[in-house]
Parts: sequence; structure tokens; C-alpha cells
Amino acid sequence: MGAIELTPTDRQLLLYDIFKGSQQVELADITSRLPMGRKMIQRDMKTLVDAGLMEVCYCAKQKAYIVKNHMPCALAENTLGQKSRKYLHLSKLNRIGRLMNELYTETGSYYWECGDDYYSCKDCYYELFPNANERMRQRDFAQLNRIGYTVFYDNTFRRYKMWECSNLREDFGVYQENGKLMRRMDLEYDLY
Repeated sequence: MGAIELTPTDRQLLLYDIFKGSQQVELADITSRLPMGRKMIQRDMKTLVDAGLMEVCYCAKQKAYIVKNHMPCALAENTLGQKSRKYLHLSKLNRIGRLMNELYTETGSYYWECGDDYYSCKDCYYELFPNANERMRQRDFAQLNRIGYTVFYDNTFRRYKMWECSNLREDFGVYQENGKLMRRMDLEYDLY
């Protein structure tokens, strides 16, 4: 297929994907999936902690990061104002992290049996984020697709389709090219 350049948001969400399915993570586990330096990993982990996605501490004895909590919690209100760039970035990370864990769609429903009366991932999205608008939902679903969490509308079946398994991915298809992180957009690296 092709490859995309990873944005900082993509990189941070892929790092969160490593931690969300684990109790402890060694640095070698991270760098085998995301080829980046220790300092960048630590900065991204701090951002994920600030976004309320996880609680992590480093255990020198085990030489690994110990995950205390990997379920996203609500992001605290911003004291600097809702419009600051950092707060908007943290709230986006929090929203996408919650979607990675909580997004759901009804899979046993067919249009010719139920019509438009079914529980879709779009309905679930608006239950999780009642103040969100359609454009925000579309951008969030596009962000999920960029990191390998497949969400799309199937015109043939007139239903939303999304990933069904949440297995630990051993490879994200991320590589380094000319100092930039790139991700292969092949189906073998995505969740279905």
C-alpha cells in the first residue's frame, strides 16, 4: 500500500497501545515496535500521563515500566483556559484513548432485517462524548484509522464496521526514514 509520516499524536497513541495491554513494559519492547530514543519515549509517556490515559512508574529492579492503571480517566478541567493548545492536544489524546478502549458497535445486525435501528459505533461515540459534533467524530475515526484501529461505513450493508479484536500487536509497521517515523499502511499491521 503506502506509508504515512507519523504525527506526534500518532506516535503517542501507538505508545499508549503498547502500554494498554500490558502490566509491565521493558524499553526494548517499546523500541522494537517504535524505533525512537529513550528521551522521546519518556516525553511521550509524560504527555500520556498528563492526558489521564495511564499511570506508569519505572522499576529499576525489574528494568521495566510498571503500569498501575491503563484505563483512561476523565481529563481535569484546564486552569489556563479551554483553548490552550496543550489542553486541546491532551483532550484529543484522552478522547482517542477512551475510544480505543470503549468504542463498541452491534455486529449481528443487518439492514434488511433491522433497517436503520441498530447500535452503531457512531451512537456509542455520542454517548461517550455528548458535546462532540459530527466533524470531530469524523476526525477521531480518521485518527483511529491512522494508527491501525479500523473504523469505516460499509455502504453495501449500510452499517459501521470496526475492529473486533484487541490483541497485542507485535508490529505496528513503523520504521525510520530520513530521521522521521513512518508507518506502513498495510492491512497486516491493522486491527480487524
